[in-house]
Amino acid sequence: MPIPIPANDMVTSHSPAQSWSFRVPSPPRISVPPPPLNACGIPDLHVVQDSSFDFESSGFDNTEFLRTVTYGNFICSNNMLEWKYEQRRKAQKILPFLYLGPMAAARDQSFLQREGITMVLAVRNTRSAQAKVLGSKTAEELGIESKAIDVAGNQELIAAFPKAVAVINAHLSTMYQLQQAKAVPPTTPGPPHSSPVPGKVLVFCESGNERSATVVTAYIMAMYSTEVIKAVQIVQAQRFAVAFDDPLRNLLSTYEIMLRAKRDVVQADSRMAGYGDAGVLGTSKSTLGRSTTSTKRTLDDAYDDDIDMDGGEEHMDHERFERRVGSAPFHDRSGP
Repeated sequence: MPIPIPANDMVTSHSPAQSWSFRVPSPPRISVPPPPLNACGIPDLHVVQDSSFDFESSGFDNTEFLRTVTYGNFICSNNMLEWKYEQRRKAQKILPFLYLGPMAAARDQSFLQREGITMVLAVRNTRSAQAKVLGSKTAEELGIESKAIDVAGNQELIAAFPKAVAVINAHLSTMYQLQQAKAVPPTTPGPPHSSPVPGKVLVFCESGNERSATVVTAYIMAMYSTEVIKAVQIVQAQRFAVAFDDPLRNLLSTYEIMLRAKRDVVQADSRMAGYGDAGVLGTSKSTLGRSTTSTKRTLDDAYDDDIDMDGGEEHMDHERFERRVGSAPFHDRSGP
């Protein structure tokens, strides 16, 4: 617990300008407010995916498949208002092809058959994996594909997010291709997302409320460009028992920054690739057509290209600080 230090308790020539405390530095807490309500008083949470989404930034090769499977407006109903305590022992549908639940759901034969689950994905601790205490023999007996993401602790989840997203997408892609091979050509044209969902994945852990819930949230963030707060609200609206503590929220917030940076890089590369005809950064076609072979610059050339730091560039960063109002951390007591 932080121990406050009053501003007038330090016998030195300087006094703190505000109350200080002894505690371990920690990131700011991420607060997840209740979702907004629509005109009917129902939580207004929808996962919307349009065709303009940059699927290339997802890191999955088959972008056409992703556009087909993930296109649409999901979550027509919310379980938040009708949640019952007993539902924590069952799995809930987060997306048409993605379920979240506890280990008991992965062992429920009737549930797996009724919902048409085609793969179960266990998010487990490495010790549980070594002891083989978190798995689904029921899925294996039913011929359902079984995968696992093993982490030594929750902090390792951020490194496992891309693998989990890839495992889910790879399975959905395989099921989609199998469905397309067996499908009969439709007599009437329709939108690509009007066909039944080709595959369904159940993501689970011991309780279905922490590690697996974090992986499902990360999937929504990665595949639907959703910010962390809304993604948490979406998952919680379907499975109210989920528990995102501060470390898990900070983990997802860091993952959001990584996703945003990755998308920025992909977009920048796309813009640079589009400069082929007009030239790169003002380079003309004739310049692009020249030989790329060049000799090494001499020392004089390097000095000629250096920026004159004593010239007009010295005040280039002044506007960013001129209106900033700061506060000194200490007051000088030795003054008059």
